Amino acid sequence: AQAPEAQPLPRLPKAASLRAAMAPKKKAAAKKETKAEEEPKTADAQEEPKAAAKAMPKKEEPAAKAAPEKRKAEEKKEEPPKKEAKAVKKEAAEADALEKEKDAPADKRPALKEAIGFNPSDVTLNVLPTADGKVLMALSEGGMQYLIAGARANVGVKAGRYMFEVKIVEALNPAESSAGGGRGRAPAPRQLLRVGFSTSNSPLVLGDSDDHVCFDSEGSFCVGKKKTPASQRFTRDQVIAVVVNLDPKSPNANTLSLFREGERISEPQQIPENLQGKTLFPHVSFRNVTVQVLFGQQAAKPLPFKCRQLGSAAQADVASASKVEPKDGKYEVMLPVAFPDEGTFDWLDTFLAQNPHYVELSDRKILEWAVSSGLWKPKTTGWKTSNDKPEFSFGLPGMDDLSIRRVINALAPAVPRNYVVMEVKSNLVAAERSEVLRRFSAPHFKKVAHVVMGEPNEEFKQMQLDKLLKEKQEKADIAWRAKKAEEKRKKEIEKRQKQLTEMRKQAEDVRKKAAEDAKKKAEEAKKKAEEVKRKAEAKKKAEEAGEEYIEEEEAKEEEVKEEEKMEVDETKEEVKEEEEEEKKDAEMEEDEETEPPKVELTDEEKKMWFRRPAGGCGDLTSTVLNQSFGSFCIPEKSEGFDEFRFEWQNADQSKDYLRKWVLEKKRTSRIEDLQPGQWFQEKVKEWQKLFAEWQAKQKAFKSSIAQKEKEAAAKKAEEKKEGEEGESKEEELLVEDQTLDVDIMMVDDVCDVGNGEPLFKDFAFEDWALLQLRYELYLLQIAFKKDVNDPERVGVHENHLAFYYNKYFRKTLTPKYFNVATNQELANLVKDAIGWDAEEKVLTTTLEEELEGVNIFIKLTEENRRERQRRIDAGDETARLKFPALAIQQPTNPKAPGASPSGSIRPAGQSWAGTPAAKAWGSGSGKGAIYPQTGFRPAGAWGSGGGGPGWGAGRRW
Repeated sequence: AQAPEAQPLPRLPKAASLRAAMAPKKKAAAKKETKAEEEPKTADAQEEPKAAAKAMPKKEEPAAKAAPEKRKAEEKKEEPPKKEAKAVKKEAAEADALEKEKDAPADKRPALKEAIGFNPSDVTLNVLPTADGKVLMALSEGGMQYLIAGARANVGVKAGRYMFEVKIVEALNPAESSAGGGRGRAPAPRQLLRVGFSTSNSPLVLGDSDDHVCFDSEGSFCVGKKKTPASQRFTRDQVIAVVVNLDPKSPNANTLSLFREGERISEPQQIPENLQGKTLFPHVSFRNVTVQVLFGQQAAKPLPFKCRQLGSAAQADVASASKVEPKDGKYEVMLPVAFPDEGTFDWLDTFLAQNPHYVELSDRKILEWAVSSGLWKPKTTGWKTSNDKPEFSFGLPGMDDLSIRRVINALAPAVPRNYVVMEVKSNLVAAERSEVLRRFSAPHFKKVAHVVMGEPNEEFKQMQLDKLLKEKQEKADIAWRAKKAEEKRKKEIEKRQKQLTEMRKQAEDVRKKAAEDAKKKAEEAKKKAEEVKRKAEAKKKAEEAGEEYIEEEEAKEEEVKEEEKMEVDETKEEVKEEEEEEKKDAEMEEDEETEPPKVELTDEEKKMWFRRPAGGCGDLTSTVLNQSFGSFCIPEKSEGFDEFRFEWQNADQSKDYLRKWVLEKKRTSRIEDLQPGQWFQEKVKEWQKLFAEWQAKQKAFKSSIAQKEKEAAAKKAEEKKEGEEGESKEEELLVEDQTLDVDIMMVDDVCDVGNGEPLFKDFAFEDWALLQLRYELYLLQIAFKKDVNDPERVGVHENHLAFYYNKYFRKTLTPKYFNVATNQELANLVKDAIGWDAEEKVLTTTLEEELEGVNIFIKLTEENRRERQRRIDAGDETARLKFPALAIQQPTNPKAPGASPSGSIRPAGQSWAGTPAAKAWGSGSGKGAIYPQTGFRPAGAWGSGGGGPGWGAGRRW
């Protein structure tokens, strides 16, 4: 019987093959020895059956036949180990060929004596080093679970080949609050580890700068912010080794390699050129994991080749990060005190670049940290956001509720390091500065106030101009590229249209040529037929005449040549036109700009000390600034500061600058939270009652019988002919208004100047509107001073008149309702009572602040009305006023029904005091229903029940 054929060994999986190929040389040597031991045994096993066969008698044939079968079976059993040993030997040889790194030679140079660890300034605020800095933990609550922690070692590699190891010893899965709806996206993956190298003073979140190079647990190789798949993944309880090769003699010079459990899991990755030649420091970044960092003398997992640990590096091949020791053993807590939008953050960025050992505590840094950690945030440029307090809108509860700010404020005082507390508004307010100082009350902190205000130095001015020019150039470049793209688009459209036109033209030419050819063929056929007929007749005549017939060929040939010549000329003309167009297009392209034009700063821009905030976002919102600038002050010793520094100007100059700035701001800014006081509430109620009574008095007077007779007589007198002068004069004397001889300013009772006639009997709609405007503007500027109670706020600024008018009267003040365009023109309508201060540009009054009554406003309005009437009678139509109905408005209801009268003009659901409710304008009021004014309607708007003829002759005094 023949032994069955040996079956081939099953193929190893790809990962197993790779591990076998990467096996250490020691394992391969061990397998070689095993193979050498097995081979003699196999030979002995083959010799024994042969000897036994020779010793046996020939008659035992069955036994002799069984022996070869047994031998073949034994050979079959021995064959697989022999092939497996060969495969292992081959794989070991392949591993030796694939691994380009060679064993490190013995190095007798002095070794590193300094212990490798992490300086406090080189770890993020959420990192908690434990076990003598060998284990790194991170906070994972209050929004910290979303942020990546980072730590950079204090010893870096500048030459040679070295390695360090890390191990994930714990993977965390923190719970996330569902409050707020959870509309945001948490960064992925939740557990992350990045391990690599970076330069000193680079950002601490690995993978966020061009000065970083690393591998991550997801199998990517990161150069700056660019990721490429380059390795296998790694996870918890696996020893990960990173090898950096800076040896120029090595074939793998300036590369980074990754190993897992002693086996290579990535090819050597090239270090970017910008990092070559620089000292590279070991760097780890992680989220929701606990990491063990191994810088020891010996590797936890040996590699396929001998490589020195960073802890045993030669002193000449490494460099230590500079550790800034605090003066007198105290770390600084610095509070920059600067004006908003006056170079605050530009100065801070310059300071931090020169002093990288300071850690900034601010909302903008939290925001930058979150974005670097992979959190997605929509762009916000609304009125709620500012550089000092940017809007957190991640859609994640731990971030949006500012829990992370609370955690950082509690954590920072516990970690001794130099801090810059950047709070623009808080650092200008004494009470809020005191709160910050209380947090850093430990004896190892030195509290420093750094005042940055006034005229900056020349270096800072030049920096601002350079940034301004750069921003201006970028905007010009964007506009230029947009213009070029638009021109290119138009040219392509034009070219396409030209091609379509050319195609249509060619199609038309083909059609015409076909038609011409058909016509020509028809003509030629006809001509040929005529020619044949003519020739036949000519031949017949020649035969009859006994002459020889000769055919004419030359004329035909000349005609053909002439036609060919015409076609050639047309073709040449078309080619010439195309060449001219191409030449013209080429000239235009040469004349076009190939690069954006260089911009320059204007003379006005060159005089600027501070550039405008980029993106239109200021350091403070207008609301916060207007509410708090009155409390701005320079820090004092009594607040608890240990040292004061003044960057641009000394203490006296800074205080003077602050005082002038606050005064100017008080004059031009508005008070958002100002509420009308009780004095104003009482005055406005009295006015509303009087205003309604006066309108009712006028209406009653015009409805009386005596007044109707006077108006009828006046109307009749006007209809008299010009020739009846005597009778006309007599009638006019009868109806002449008896108030002519009355001095307006001497009238005691404006409701009765004689015979029961009110002084305002001839008021039209426009007069009532101007009367109300006079009093309301007068009352506004008096109440404003009382409620503000600040002598430095001299009055209502012109720019904020509409705001304060609405704040007090709950109505909109729009100049166009009075047929004027500006607030200046509006005040001119009532200039006998209201005006503007030319220097301060604030509302003023020509009247006394404490008036005994409000009759003066009726008198001023009547005096103004008579003056306008005189001008109209003299033919000056520009004196005639015509206001829309919105010139007199009712105040809007308070926001909350049933609210207290404070801050409003009338309680919710009630009409003006002393006036009928809105129901008084029922259906019987006719046209008047569209006019919301209480007790008053413009000319021609009286309904059938009004009882009055309108404003016709009543205008005449």
